[in-house]
Amino acid sequence: MKARKTFSMAICFTLLICSLFIAAVNSNAASPATITLSKAYNWKMTAWFPAGHDDNKQLVQFIDTLNKRTNGGVKITLYESTLGSPNDHWDMVKNNATQLAFLAEGYSVGRMPVSTMLGLPFEFTNMEDMYKVYGEWMKAGYLRELTDNFKILIYKPTSFQHFFFRNKKVTTLEGFKGMKISVLGALQGQVMTALGATGVSMPGGELYMALSTGVIDGTTTGVNNVIGRKFYEVAKYGLQTPVYAGIWVVAVNKETWNSLPKELQALMEEIGQEVQTAEMKKTIDAQKGFWEAVRKNGMETYSIPPEEVARLKKATSSEDDKYVAEWSAKGYPVKEALSMMRRITGQK
Repeated sequence: MKARKTFSMAICFTLLICSLFIAAVNSNAASPATITLSKAYNWKMTAWFPAGHDDNKQLVQFIDTLNKRTNGGVKITLYESTLGSPNDHWDMVKNNATQLAFLAEGYSVGRMPVSTMLGLPFEFTNMEDMYKVYGEWMKAGYLRELTDNFKILIYKPTSFQHFFFRNKKVTTLEGFKGMKISVLGALQGQVMTALGATGVSMPGGELYMALSTGVIDGTTTGVNNVIGRKFYEVAKYGLQTPVYAGIWVVAVNKETWNSLPKELQALMEEIGQEVQTAEMKKTIDAQKGFWEAVRKNGMETYSIPPEEVARLKKATSSEDDKYVAEWSAKGYPVKEALSMMRRITGQK
């Protein structure tokens, strides 16, 4: 009897030790890696959205996480729409005036021709495909426009760009005739022309006043930006038909990147991937809530029949061919990238 009791106690003790060991292993596995650097880094980063904007939160998350996991060894000052114009940010990070930048193809006209193909009209119907397409482009080497110039840590397709109209509810192709609609880049301007409207380019910070005063009749932007910039106060209608999208990337000055110790590079890549994955889920999940929010703030949102969407797509289809011809002649792999994109999305 005594031997049986002793044996039982031994088993219990062994199980206790094993459970403590497993808990310790799991605890260590769950704890993110941190590193201690031999020198401190103080960097600048630009973003074009104003302070507090939803799309800057991913940048703040990256900055805070990197600072924490380097034990304070990397400090990044984020300039939210306060350092240079958005069109300057490419050159600023390229020339090391800032070490990081949040870049967009719409503010880097002519510099990101493959990336800009996310802006071809009516090509995407879900955001998951945009993430997949951009990742495959990166793997295939089609994005040398970026990788030759920078280290890319994070990429994020924009929310789908929709039409938001000041005071006219457009329901047909003919309704666009004569309208002035703000766009971010040249390709989108050509799309507006194909629809019978005029594309107007202006900084995001000027759009609210332009809508309010009637300088423009509408804008193409993401519904999250309508919330962030309170466009629901100056635009009555939102058309819930995805038109096109864009891409934003977090770019690091290449000389700065190449000078970093390997362990810091690896950590920055790891954190960048964590932030990108979380941002992708957040962006996709948040869309329904954003549309509900603009409606609560007084905007009327609506859809148009599939046959009318088909008319819009047909009216703008020639822009695809023009774009491919122009940039293929300049040596960019746009034809191959377009083929890959449509294979992934199932578009013809």
